[in-house]
Amino acid sequence: MATQTTSRECFQTPVLTPEQEQDAKVLPEVDAYLARGLDLKRWWNELERAGGPKEQFPLDRPFNRPTRSFGFYGNAPVGGAIMPVMGNVQEMFYDQTRVPAAQQKASAEWLRDQLREFVMKYFMRISSFRQAEAFVDVSHPVPPPALASLSWCPAPSVQRVGFGFSQLFNKPAESSEYQPFPTYARHAIVDQREVGPKYDSLVLKVRIFDFAFHIRPLGERGPELVFSENEESYLAVSKEFVDYRDVPFQTVEGRTVLGEYGIGYAFVKSPTPGPFAYGPGEFDAAIELIKFRIYESGYISVRMIFVANRVQRVLNVTIDPVNWTFDLANLFSLGLTKKIFTPVRDVLNRLPLRFVIDPVSAYVSAANGFSAGYAAETLCISTETLERVFLVKHFEQHYEAVVGSLLTWRLIPDWLDSENLPPWVVAGLSS
Repeated sequence: MATQTTSRECFQTPVLTPEQEQDAKVLPEVDAYLARGLDLKRWWNELERAGGPKEQFPLDRPFNRPTRSFGFYGNAPVGGAIMPVMGNVQEMFYDQTRVPAAQQKASAEWLRDQLREFVMKYFMRISSFRQAEAFVDVSHPVPPPALASLSWCPAPSVQRVGFGFSQLFNKPAESSEYQPFPTYARHAIVDQREVGPKYDSLVLKVRIFDFAFHIRPLGERGPELVFSENEESYLAVSKEFVDYRDVPFQTVEGRTVLGEYGIGYAFVKSPTPGPFAYGPGEFDAAIELIKFRIYESGYISVRMIFVANRVQRVLNVTIDPVNWTFDLANLFSLGLTKKIFTPVRDVLNRLPLRFVIDPVSAYVSAANGFSAGYAAETLCISTETLERVFLVKHFEQHYEAVVGSLLTWRLIPDWLDSENLPPWVVAGLSS
């Protein structure tokens, strides 16, 4: 069988598709970012046992909703050095059984088994949703391209929210080589209980639908920078991120918990840098933990924890005067410049004339430098403001994903009856 090896010899596998080839570029860095994520998780676990973060701040104001959240700052040991980090914790009501008191315990135990199967096997398959949309009659006339912008005819549009997970590669237990998942099983995320016994680690990708992070560096009347929609991130999963607790225990408040079921992952930086230096796909170290808990009363809650390095840069704007000049000259000369001056261009490209700047961070530094900190104190022009806006957006995205998953959770009468589950749940593909 033909084999193919990455530049860092991460795995040997049958010939990959072009899309898998692109995704495989992340493999040389997976173990390093997974190790950073585990450092963050150990730090967080110790911090919670000690009472939680000392520097906390509110993120949202829920009205008539059983939810609470807070943001935090801290310093975590990551990769042998201290990393300034930030994050948020959000706790939400998920569901509640409604049965007579005499049947409550038996009902809660049955529901525990349902929740275990749903969280560990199916949650990551059904965490994105297609929004309701207007019906479009395909028989309506199609305007010519020149008049399309003037047409009032409704056009089909697909709008999704939540998180679209896909599985890319796995490292089998007791193996050092990554193997690709079959393309037909791309969205049928494996049962997380198999991480450890069957798989040493997984490489996933998540598409964050409807992600729009807006920044106006010069205030409300200035230009707006927008993080592009449908941001993607590579993720790494190992057994340390899988939380599986079936033995009942008591909380400090005296409530009996029947079971806890959690999933989690470390973020892996994209091998292809984009225009943004922070956000999905650009973290130096980050983790997400999602844990469901069911109480003896049948009350189900979900707790989500996000931790990431603090913002150092916001944008990556490349200043490339050599190539800009030659491209412009080539345009106006109808390609003649390229034929004549390519050797000169190659020589100049070897010189350190190309550099990357971050205009947002530069603006924040300049505004506070010239005003002796007045811009941050009075006008909120600071990196901390950007960080809190990002955390609020993160809260909103996870809130929508969890609330949306509740509709699917309630739709299925028996999550243990795998033979009768809808095909779109099993395959992880909806309309």
